[in-house]
Amino acid sequence: MKTWQQTAQRLPVRVRPMRGETVISYVFRLADANDLARPTILLGALGRPTRGLTRSLVNDFDIRVNQHSLDRLETFTGIPAARLRKALPGLHRLDDTLPEEIPAFRPSRAWGLHDYCDQCAARLPAQHTIRVYSLYFPKLCRKHRVWLADRTDLTNTPEIITAHRRYGRLLAATGDRQWAYGQLHRATQIIMDWAPHSYRLVPRLHERWEVRGKALPGFHTPHNPTHLLVYPEAVALTEVFCDLEWRRHIAMVREFQTANFYQHVAKRLNQPPDFARWLERPWTRLLRRNYESVPNPIQRWINEIRHKHAKTRTEFYERHAGFTRTPFPEIRHFK
Repeated sequence: MKTWQQTAQRLPVRVRPMRGETVISYVFRLADANDLARPTILLGALGRPTRGLTRSLVNDFDIRVNQHSLDRLETFTGIPAARLRKALPGLHRLDDTLPEEIPAFRPSRAWGLHDYCDQCAARLPAQHTIRVYSLYFPKLCRKHRVWLADRTDLTNTPEIITAHRRYGRLLAATGDRQWAYGQLHRATQIIMDWAPHSYRLVPRLHERWEVRGKALPGFHTPHNPTHLLVYPEAVALTEVFCDLEWRRHIAMVREFQTANFYQHVAKRLNQPPDFARWLERPWTRLLRRNYESVPNPIQRWINEIRHKHAKTRTEFYERHAGFTRTPFPEIRHFK
């Protein structure tokens, strides 16, 4: 008889799941805390797997379960299924491709994982690597001031810690972590495009990044920027990108009325007015052996927003031509 066919019973030692932890990481910790010979024994007891089980699964994999498998995990842990599903992203949705009549689960590669803080994990029962999703668990351990993705010490860069706190509030305010994370990714790309040209074009930002790069351990310079070097500015720009009022403004106003958006970005980045004028100017780059003008990266973002809502904007001005006080559509349409 397979372990998943045996009757599930409550394990003696109860282990609390960490918010954002993978199901595999949690099950392995639970197995270690209860002195099982191999953590895969408990994993296999959850249900019939769709592939072979090895300890290496903890690094880059998570599992999707069906209702029977979730019920068994609830019994093993003594923790209500609702609480388990809230803490473990892998349980947010049950896998409807699995058999319905038996407990079963499907291992699959998980993206955006990093380790829990080693110093915090040392105080927990079951000394086992804890893997968490970046989207649901902070990349920063505030207590030990460590950037968890690459173990960077942030003791000398409090502005990065402050920015991470702001980003956490933004995630809570938007209520859509995936969308907000996408805006942060885009904002980071834009600012990392600025960084190599900052010495000549935006000297105040360049000086800020040079000072921060010297305070960070490792190699961080504006000429070879890293996501951590530009993180505070990326979060500030993300706050702008997630502001539905400004997204509606960019989407709906006449093209010549977008200038105030550049001024707003300059203000949010604590830059002088000439920074806004720099944002409006196209870049001159060597393309196909000739120097050609290309949009500033933030101009490309604006163009995408305006293109996406071109139909809404055109229909609005056709219906309300001459009525300048007519309000624009609700902001929820511009996410």
